[in-house]
Amino acid sequence: MTEEDSQPDWGRFNEGTLSNLLDQLDRIYSSNNLLVLDPVLSPLLNRLTSFSVIKEHGKCQNVTWLDDESVVIPANVLSKYSSLVLLISESIENLAKVKKCIHAIQKNVHALKYYVIVKGLTRSFLYQINQAFDGINEFDKILSLPDLSKPIAITSKIKIFRWANEPIYTDGTFITDSGYLAGIDDYFEKPLRQNNQLTDALVKLLFMGIHHGEKHRHLFKLRNVYGKGNNSELLINMLMKSKIPSFLNEHMSQTEIEFYKDKLHSNTDLVVLERNLDFFPVLFNQLNYHGIVDDMFGINFENIVKIDKEVSKDLSRDELYNQDLKHLNFSTVGARLNKLAKYIKQRFEDTGHKNDPNISEMKNLVATLGTLSVQQDLIKKHTIIGESIVGMVEGEYERFLAFQNDIFEMDYKLQISKLKSFINGNYPIENLWTILLLIGYTNDGILNKDIEKISMEMQDNYGLEAALSLQKLIHLKLIRVINDSSNDFFTSLGLTSQKKKIAVQQSSEEDDGDMGISGGKDVFKSNYTLINKFWNLHPLQEDEFDTKESTFEASESKQESTSLMNLYPTPSFTLPGNTVPLIYRLVESLYFRDFLKYKPTNNIKRRPNWDNLGLNAMFAGKMVDMDLENANDDKSKYLIIVVIGGITRSELTCLKYLEERFKRKGTPKEIIVLTSGIINHHKLWRYLDQ
Repeated sequence: MTEEDSQPDWGRFNEGTLSNLLDQLDRIYSSNNLLVLDPVLSPLLNRLTSFSVIKEHGKCQNVTWLDDESVVIPANVLSKYSSLVLLISESIENLAKVKKCIHAIQKNVHALKYYVIVKGLTRSFLYQINQAFDGINEFDKILSLPDLSKPIAITSKIKIFRWANEPIYTDGTFITDSGYLAGIDDYFEKPLRQNNQLTDALVKLLFMGIHHGEKHRHLFKLRNVYGKGNNSELLINMLMKSKIPSFLNEHMSQTEIEFYKDKLHSNTDLVVLERNLDFFPVLFNQLNYHGIVDDMFGINFENIVKIDKEVSKDLSRDELYNQDLKHLNFSTVGARLNKLAKYIKQRFEDTGHKNDPNISEMKNLVATLGTLSVQQDLIKKHTIIGESIVGMVEGEYERFLAFQNDIFEMDYKLQISKLKSFINGNYPIENLWTILLLIGYTNDGILNKDIEKISMEMQDNYGLEAALSLQKLIHLKLIRVINDSSNDFFTSLGLTSQKKKIAVQQSSEEDDGDMGISGGKDVFKSNYTLINKFWNLHPLQEDEFDTKESTFEASESKQESTSLMNLYPTPSFTLPGNTVPLIYRLVESLYFRDFLKYKPTNNIKRRPNWDNLGLNAMFAGKMVDMDLENANDDKSKYLIIVVIGGITRSELTCLKYLEERFKRKGTPKEIIVLTSGIINHHKLWRYLDQ
């Protein structure tokens, strides 16, 4: 067994995901089949392969969606097929649709067979399918099955197949949930399931060489492990005490295990955080390019979901987007495109650009974009997208963005007044939820008397469902209700210090052990004012990091098409209000502390750590810090960040910024992100409205 430092081939996971599906389709021996597809899986399949490949391996002649219309297909049409192949993701809703579909068809067409392929099939879901169709499998039999890789007969007409899960690599990120909500529903309702999915994916990532059949190749071995939050501690315990030992025992000999543990060089830090530490990036509209495109049009598996203009929706092979525009603040994109357009038009003939400090950067970028016509098409494409965004931002949306930008400068009384004006202005309900939660987080809660008034006004303007959704926010503990006296002197003045004192006292009385494993739990122990001040979440423009320690050569910098650190002095360019995501700060603080302005805390160790940063004083939930090598240094080549509950594109851009910080310091690390899915405020509100 040897150690190899070659660049990981992340595409292997997607190839494995596709291969697992095709293997199951090849097990269907009947021909002339009808494919009934879960619409949720369509974007994933488009990312993995063409539908012609799916139809070829499944021997399917046509495709229809799994919905109410699939149960009314005429009998004379269905009689032309020998079997139905149903390809679905695992959910109770899909089980109900499959049951309705098959039962309706069986009343009129008796000869058909049904092959149900379930992505990530679990034993519990197999048991539910068996019960739904009065199947032949007892509970004990399902539990005793050695694995679920082989087809399982439920009745003489129905067989169930398992499409084995692989972590999906998309947008430079590993995700485990391919649904419309990107796993945010499971984070609130089934956190144990999500933890298990992430832990399984993490093991496959850590041992990707063995997982893909290359027994003598290892890329990752953990050096340090960090975590904050009860879900995070659970995931780490599952990984270290169960999943890794089981994987080693299953795939290695005793000699190989001893070599792995005692001789193999460690090269990876692992940080596990969870969504409830910071909901601000989920609530805000994003200002980085791929974030605002996702907010406006939706991005699903590197394809723009909905845009009226006639442009290519594929972003996966868009070199201009991936190399240059993706992580920029949207205000920078227009000037960047104009400069590129002029440069491409004039190429090397215009001497007027010779003194441009970005000339080498432009030259290197253009050299990777293909022919002149391809370059012009890409610039035209993103110019059209940019103009569409500008057109959508004007009017009501612009006022809403202005509120997000100014909220940190308002007192509680003014914020509530602004919220009421938005309610009376009949703004989209999503905007109101965003404003309400932002007020709650910045003031450590909302007064009960205000909640009652807001509930009545929303019910009057938006109906009973709005009031019920408000109660759901409170139930999920996304809103902290302060039972304060309406006669409080501070309240009458519109000040918040008294409310904060009460909120902090209530939070501090909570014991970490009573928090349980839940997604939406409010974990702030300190008030937001202190957290914001300590972690420097809204840095001033003059708070530029000291770059004198840089050890990289200037020529290396020119090889990058865009250096975020050269463009932006702080990582506060992705969100309104000059906001830095707290999850980013928690990761950054393990390695850098120069952003701490309020109470600078020196790091006396070379090893990454959270010592003396008061994490347990400011946030509820368990904290994990495991030094697996007993080495006081920072020599990890890789940094794996697991975010339970989903990550936003604004945070992904900030982590790209952190990669540049590592490089500039002279300690380069490749950051690898594993999460349930890429989320934004639309997905949160879609879950809320269910």
